[in-house]
Amino acid sequence: RELFAQARQKRKEGFLPFIFIDEAESILGTRRSMRSHNIANTVVPMFCTEMDGIDSLQDVVIILASNRHDLIDPAILRPGRIDRKIKVGRPDQESAKDIFGLYVTEDLPLDPVAVKDHGGPGKAREAFIEGATKALFARTEETKFLEVALRSGRTESLHFGDLASGALIDNIVQRAKEAAIKRAIDEKSIEQAGLSEEDLLEAVRSEYRENEVFPPTDSVEDWLKLLDYDPENVVRVQPKTANSERSRDRAAAGKVI
Repeated sequence: RELFAQARQKRKEGFLPFIFIDEAESILGTRRSMRSHNIANTVVPMFCTEMDGIDSLQDVVIILASNRHDLIDPAILRPGRIDRKIKVGRPDQESAKDIFGLYVTEDLPLDPVAVKDHGGPGKAREAFIEGATKALFARTEETKFLEVALRSGRTESLHFGDLASGALIDNIVQRAKEAAIKRAIDEKSIEQAGLSEEDLLEAVRSEYRENEVFPPTDSVEDWLKLLDYDPENVVRVQPKTANSERSRDRAAAGKVI
């Protein structure tokens, strides 16, 4: 209530207030998705009351963000409340380059040898981003991590790039920066230090190797929805990462939905 009251007050002062709620399903979810029914029984009706109240929310922008819109209570999403839906998909290869560019900034120190070989820091930066993006979206046996068997009889393979996101790319660049800093400290040569393409490529490999991309078996349905698969159309999922004992155990056990 206080949040909505502040928004109304700002509107009266001549501002255009925005209310942004991230992971909206955690507080505005359906009863079946909420761990505590008491929360769902109070927050959702309260939110609807504020939206429909006598003191209109005209000229107040309310934005909900969620990776699981299907878990948000339908009463919230009905016409007249939150009725404009915008889907933001995972980045493709071209979009990923742009995101890498936000983190591999122009003022970032680069490996002097690579800068010389590429003919300048600008071209070296472009080459680094191109190489990291290709590694992230490579579709080889090594990058395959999951097979999804559909009811239609078709089997689809998912690769690491199918899980690409802005947060993942941020993590990759941070890992690469940390590796470059560690190398500079170990070699005691700060002047010659800088991010290399190999730092980025190794960061891509490490991000997946260390984070076990295949989800726990009790959350496979959630992951399928995040990947735009309808669990009702999936009969089996099987991990394909060969370097994980846990993945092999899951593959042997199988998962039928």
